[in-house]
Order: sequence, then structure tokens, then C-alpha cells
Amino acid sequence: MKKLIILSVLFSLVFSFTTVGNKVKRISDVVYDHRDGAALVFDVLIPEKQNGIAVFKMVSGGWTSYNAAIHSINEFKEFTDHGETVFLVSHGSKPRFKVPEIIDQIQRAIQYVRYHAKTFGVDPNRFGITGGSSGGHLAVSAAVFGKDEVSEAEYRQMHSLKNTDIVDPVNLVSSKVQAVACFFPPVNLVNYNHPDSTFADFKNVAIFVDAFDINKDTPRDRAKEIFRESSPYFFITPSTPPILIFQGTKDLLVPYSQAKSFIEKLKENHVPCQLITNEGAAHGWTYNRADDLTMIRWFETYLLKR
Repeated sequence: MKKLIILSVLFSLVFSFTTVGNKVKRISDVVYDHRDGAALVFDVLIPEKQNGIAVFKMVSGGWTSYNAAIHSINEFKEFTDHGETVFLVSHGSKPRFKVPEIIDQIQRAIQYVRYHAKTFGVDPNRFGITGGSSGGHLAVSAAVFGKDEVSEAEYRQMHSLKNTDIVDPVNLVSSKVQAVACFFPPVNLVNYNHPDSTFADFKNVAIFVDAFDINKDTPRDRAKEIFRESSPYFFITPSTPPILIFQGTKDLLVPYSQAKSFIEKLKENHVPCQLITNEGAAHGWTYNRADDLTMIRWFETYLLKR
């Protein structure tokens, strides 16, 4: 019954949105989960001709999210023109939600779309993800920490549920993505600027430390443990999906060494990867259409062949 209700709501949403420019349809505020009484939502940009690829865009800055409505359809014109369906994912924000919780929310959004893949017109085996800065961190984390599908029996055992407890079928599907293309992601929070410098030691990002439930009284060893748990660098395996990173050499928030060492670690594990260096660029730069086209080629290379 619950499944039928969810699908009926989605059905009504799909036929209630309007067509806006360049034959792209937008669904706004699709609820993919509830956390602590708050609804977590995403917007969907659906091109008239879809190629099956789903691209998850993290609506995130400093692990704080906002209304996806701030992003216009035209911002993703290159993607939709190529047939890619874009999901603008808003997540819970710091300091209310901590980074591990936010990563879990992103995984839930991926599961929700995979469970309803036919409704959205996407292929569940062609999921790409992108974001910048904290959004880049969440994108890479989704790739590294993604989970396989589980049976209902396995899920009940994992969460100590009784046979009478209701299990949301969305939670049973995989939360994995198959490709990543992101901008200047912080990926190693333990060795941030140099081997003996954590994320908390780097003064330029000190205002974001509360996203990890760390403060000035947190013991250094404990802080390192917390940072390691949320650092995808330490959890790369040969099964990590292909990752493309854009990084500026003069970034004052995310050191260039973050991307360089991460790419080296990916290569050690034989993971397809690429680092595009923007010489002299700081933390972000003026929109460049070439960046979009590079990401699109990356996604098509590793997703259309699947």
C-alpha cells in the first residue's frame, strides 16, 4: 500500500509540472526523505529526449544547503541538451546535521531515484554525481561510501527490526553511483595542508569545523578519528567509480595538494581518474562552458557504455 501511495504521488507530480524553455521539464521539491521533522527535497530537470544518464548535482556550500530553485534550467543546458537528467539535491545543513548524516542523506536521494528510475526516465546503472567544494566532497563521498542493495531480511537484521516493523523498500536498493566529476573537493581532512595539519588546523576553513561536531575542546586524537571517518581518501578501493576533479592551484580553502594526492591514490588502486588543473585559479572561477562539456564527456564515456 505504501509503495502504491508513493508512486501515485510521483505520478501526479510528473504530470503537474510545466515545460520551461528548450523542451526541459522541471519537477520541484520532490521529497526523498524526512529527517527530524524536516523534509529533504530535490528538483529534477527532465529533457524531452533522455539518454538514461542521471546526474546528481549537490546544492551545497560549506555543508550548508539551500533551495534548488536558485538554480535555473539554463545553468544545466549543456547537460539536458545531451539528454542527461539532472537532479538538484538539497541536503540537511550544518550545524543541525553533521557530515556523516549529510552523506547518508545524499545516499538516500540516490536510492530514491534508483527505486523510481522508470518514473524519472533514467537508467539505474547510469548514475553520475557532481558538486563543488563541500558539494564535491559529498559527491566523492557518495562514490566511495556507496552501498550495495540488500534483501529485506538482511536489512531487518542490520537494523534489529522485528517482522512487524515496516521496511521502506527505498532503503533496500543500492546507493552507488557509477561516475564522478567535481570541483575542488576536500578529500583528506586528516592531512589537509601538510602531513601534520588537520582540517581544523587550517585557519581558512575554521568556520566549517562545526559540520563535523568538532570544537576547540575536542581532543586532537578524537578530531583526527572524526575527520578520517569523513575522508574518502582513506576508503578508496579498486571498485571506486571513475573520478574527474577540477582544481585551482591558488585555492586558499582547498589546497591543490588535496586533489593531487587523491588522484595518486586513485591511480594506485587502478581507478580511472583525471585531474584538470586550473593554473592560478582560486576557490572557484567564472563559468566556463568547456568545463561542462568535459564533465559531460566524462559521464558519457563511463555511463553510456554500461
